[in-house]
Amino acid sequence: MTKALIEQIEASWNDLFETVTKLGPGGLMRAAPDGWAVKDHLAHVAAWEHSLVGLIEGRDRVSAMGVLEPVEKETDPINAAIQKLHAGETPEQVLKYFRDSHASLMAVLGTLSEADLQKPYSHFQPADPDEKRPVIGWVAGNTYEHYAEHIGWIDQLTRESSAAR
Repeated sequence: MTKALIEQIEASWNDLFETVTKLGPGGLMRAAPDGWAVKDHLAHVAAWEHSLVGLIEGRDRVSAMGVLEPVEKETDPINAAIQKLHAGETPEQVLKYFRDSHASLMAVLGTLSEADLQKPYSHFQPADPDEKRPVIGWVAGNTYEHYAEHIGWIDQLTRESSAAR
């Protein structure tokens, strides 16, 4: 994997980490009207990092996220199952999960070459032989693009919850 890609992933993850750590444990409990708290966003991001590890290792992506109950292989049901799975965890537990997940992901990504990143999804997930797009798209979508998306939602959530006080 290129140094530039590693730096991009790490810089974006650090932005997300800084966004949430400045809120403190109480801030991680702030919730949007949809019921998602900041800590839910972190657990969600971490679970999708685990999904990416499962993808690269050729394992079932949903079970790699820790979702063991039967669930539709669609994003919304998976996200609901992730939120339910981590609902009872403290902010500290979710932060640990978030950090550990990222460390595991970076260790796995560090084993990939540039050529590996251009291999099709189906190379890593043979049970899905029709998906021929390069796996780099999933790396981007489950790392820096995903982190940026959730920074925006967390910023909005904290602005709205501050205004409501």
